[in-house]
Amino acid sequence: MSTGIKVWEVKDDTLEAVTITMAEAGKKEVEDLEKWLATNPELIGEGIVIIGEQVQTRSGPLDFLGLDS
Repeated sequence: MSTGIKVWEVKDDTLEAVTITMAEAGKKEVEDLEKWLATNPELIGEGIVIIGEQVQTRSGPLDFLGLDS
């Protein structure tokens, strides 16, 4: 089973879904989305600090492990 990941853009301080997929936009989850989020954790939430990536757990890997303020 695959996961559909939408592409979003910020317009006037709001997020709007773009009508194409990440694949159609030439983007990949790990190479593009995860690197973008890791370098801009404020996109996940205010006060978030990423402390680990691809952290192994009993349930499988977490893309990110973070702390909030």
